Amino acid sequence: MGMDFSDSPGSFIVRLAHTMSSELDGKLRPYGVTLSQWTLLKQVWQQEGRSQVELQEMLGLEAATITGLIQRMTNLGLVQRQPDPNDKRVQRVYLTERGRELRGVTAPIEEVNARAMQGFTTDEQEFFIRLLKRALHNFDE
Repeated sequence: MGMDFSDSPGSFIVRLAHTMSSELDGKLRPYGVTLSQWTLLKQVWQQEGRSQVELQEMLGLEAATITGLIQRMTNLGLVQRQPDPNDKRVQRVYLTERGRELRGVTAPIEEVNARAMQGFTTDEQEFFIRLLKRALHNFDE
């Protein structure tokens, strides 16, 4: 008798991540951004002028993927690219006014997280997060 993978932690985590991502994508749509664009914006909000390569590494994306993502976001007026003054080969990413304005939009994230944690006590929520962090940490070697 083999293991039933539909009951494995990985299966539930993948389903939860997929469900939360879809919900979040839907809630971000009225603001004219996708979840992947939002994820990149979050990095630029923390620190403007990060290089395209830095962002690529932080988000764990392929070079072609980050290039396309930043290009679309530039076309949408969310970010702008500028060559590094000391090294013209390096592209640095900065916010536009529109990209800056979206920083205040936190309701979609709060709503999706609240929905996932519905019916959990504060202790259960904290414990759940601790367990997820520990599981994730097991892969950090």
